[in-house]
Amino acid sequence: MKNIILIKTIILSLPVLILVNSQIYSQPRDKFTLLTMPYNQRQLTLYRGQLQANAGYKFAVRARDYDKNGDLLVLKDEGTASVFHYYFLQVRYGITNFLELSAETNYLKHGVRSLSTEYYSLTDNISVNTLTTKKGMGDLLILGSARLPIKFKWVDFGIKGGIYIPTSKYEPLKPTHTVTSVTAVNTFTVNYHYNNTNGFGVPVYLFGAAAKFSYSKLSLGTDFSYKTPSKEGENIRWNETLTASKTFNYSNKTYKYLLNNTLEFNASLHFQATGWFNIELNSNYYSSKGGWTEYWGTKYKNPEEFLFSLEPAFEIQISPALRIYELAGFPLLGKNKDAPFYLFMTLSYNIFPFLK
Repeated sequence: MKNIILIKTIILSLPVLILVNSQIYSQPRDKFTLLTMPYNQRQLTLYRGQLQANAGYKFAVRARDYDKNGDLLVLKDEGTASVFHYYFLQVRYGITNFLELSAETNYLKHGVRSLSTEYYSLTDNISVNTLTTKKGMGDLLILGSARLPIKFKWVDFGIKGGIYIPTSKYEPLKPTHTVTSVTAVNTFTVNYHYNNTNGFGVPVYLFGAAAKFSYSKLSLGTDFSYKTPSKEGENIRWNETLTASKTFNYSNKTYKYLLNNTLEFNASLHFQATGWFNIELNSNYYSSKGGWTEYWGTKYKNPEEFLFSLEPAFEIQISPALRIYELAGFPLLGKNKDAPFYLFMTLSYNIFPFLK
């Protein structure tokens, strides 16, 4: 019986062994060949000694939103549409042909304006505007990635793991509310302005995996990443009081929170039109749940979020050292999540500083 099981195991393993063994041959060390490797022939991690610096900019128009029932809301019809700007910086280095280290961070600038509200009574005529901004550097992600220790030809597989180090500000800044258009004692406009930051406030772990399959000019890529907080966090919440002189007094109070666990999955189809031009259609799934936020001493579950988007993209090799990557995002389904149209452009600079 044991011999039969052993024989079946060997037979079932033969296709995988043949596929892996057929990819094992010497890695070219010509610098020009490695720098100009097209996507359909490029492995998941960098090559040994390769240094890559990526700088990206994402511009998004927040004109739509999915509510808790998954229904689409058109924000521009309500006059609450907005834009946000996201800047991305990443440095990667190939330790070996199957192991790399990277570091990355970001800067975000985003403002959300709520519907204006009017309050009328026999004595009062008050208008209220609310603007919530989120601005600042993101936390620093230190990441390690590893792939199969073989030369990529048809199939590749890799894993990654890292940690977001809470290097950026996470406590909201003091609000900058104002009172304008004062035409009488009880006739004026209140402009609430809340200033949030871009940090997590606690270390966050990241785990993930990726796979790639290539045949001729076609490639199929998949990857997922899972982020989970290392512990509960503590933050402050600002309160304001409007005085008779039309100014504000502020106070803050601490509260505890637990960040959501987030899962992100991508599946993409690539066509290598020519050696320097790659066309891609990616599908992106984002899910976030499991956290809570404290209000008045009671923990309230954070809303569950998800978003599914299609992302057509292309990559152009401008020179041996420089590539440009352009992506457009079109959200199709979601729940409790903004659904912006976005454009994301990345410049990638690649060199082998220690290879002549």
